[in-house]
Parts: sequence; C-alpha cells; structure tokens
Amino acid sequence: MSEDTAQQVYMRITQKIQDCRKQLDQIDVQVSTNQRESRLAALTKREIEGLDTSVPVYKSMGKMFIQENKDDLLKDINKSSEDSRSLVEALEKKKKFVERDLEEATSNLKDMIKSMQTTAAK
Repeated sequence: MSEDTAQQVYMRITQKIQDCRKQLDQIDVQVSTNQRESRLAALTKREIEGLDTSVPVYKSMGKMFIQENKDDLLKDINKSSEDSRSLVEALEKKKKFVERDLEEATSNLKDMIKSMQTTAAK
C-alpha cells in the first residue's frame, strides 16, 4: 500500500471513529433527557392521581395554562411517558449499532497499524 493511500485510509478511519464517538455522546444526552422526562411524567402522574376530582388541574400551553379535565391530563401524561420510553428504547438500539461501528473502525485501525509495522520491519 502506498503512503498516500495509507494516509487516506487512516484519515477515513479516524474520522469514522470521531463521528461514532460524537454520535454516542449525542445519544447518551438524548437518552438521559428522555429518561428524565419519563421520571417527571411518572411523578406528575402520581401527584395528580392523589388529587380529588373536584380540584381543578391545569395544563401548560406555552406561556399560559389551560384548565383541563383530570382524566384527559392523565391520558396526556401517560402518552408522553410512553413516548419517552419508546424513544429511549430506539436510542438504545441505535447506540448498540453505533458502538458496533466504533469497535469495527477501531479494529480496522489496529489492523492497519499492525500491517504497516510489519511492512516497515521488512
């Protein structure tokens, strides 16, 4: 392998490693954000379920609050919580895929370095 092509391959592999690490960081942030939202929804649901039906409940809509039926609000909270959980599951699958890509790129880089060392030793 010529030095120019080896350098290009090296650059491509290191770029892929950097991209994978960046994606993993982004996925981790998204997972933690959605887990936090899910916990917040569970806490809110628990508090609202403890309220009497005669107590008015309000839903935030931008900068204002709208009075909402307790059952409708609980449905919205359940949907939000379920959406967050399903998104976390999808992100975990994506994370596994990106981790496999990272392992593959790292392995390719190690193989390339080993082959270059054996070629240089000859």
